[in-house]
Amino acid sequence: MRIRRRKGDFLKIGLIDVDSHNWPNLCLMKLSAYHKAQGHSVEWCESEGRYDVVYKSRVFTDTYSKDTVTVRNAGKVIMGGTGYGMKECLPDAVEHSYPDYGLYPQFPDTAYGFLSRGCPRNCGFCIVSGKEGRRSVQVADLSEFWDGQKEIKLMDANLLACPEHEKLIQQLAESRAWVDFSQGLDIRLVNPDNVSLLNKVRTKAVHFA
Repeated sequence: MRIRRRKGDFLKIGLIDVDSHNWPNLCLMKLSAYHKAQGHSVEWCESEGRYDVVYKSRVFTDTYSKDTVTVRNAGKVIMGGTGYGMKECLPDAVEHSYPDYGLYPQFPDTAYGFLSRGCPRNCGFCIVSGKEGRRSVQVADLSEFWDGQKEIKLMDANLLACPEHEKLIQQLAESRAWVDFSQGLDIRLVNPDNVSLLNKVRTKAVHFA
């Protein structure tokens, strides 16, 4: 994904969350934070007015999420997310931006993010191995997307397969936030050591993949 950027430019950025499935779009939150840090104007895309760039982000395919939005008031439209394909990725400068949680005030005091990416399982129903690789690797520390929120929605596909998982679980435990392992934990990788660490994490419920 190429982002137009020239020093001194002022850009008006529009965002479209194609899915709108009552779950914040992490990609859009990072894009918003990145562009605001460059001094650009960022808002949800409206049919009136004019935008330099509009980003459309879509996680789900046509089966679950129809893209019915046609943009005619932008100099450039960039579409990304697994709902459009698996080739586009955020540039590192955007990927490692602290999310702009202000985009979704309906989800207060909650942090969203990934500590690891990838999964070795390659399950037939899942796109993670094809998109992110058949190894689980650390991609961030908790501080990259958490800053004291009461709840953490962790979206890692297979945290326990990551070689650094014990360090990352320790970060979650030390946060004292309520942690939701939203994609589940791989029960085949549970052992006494990581169970001991997981027992230190504040969770309301844990489900296993």
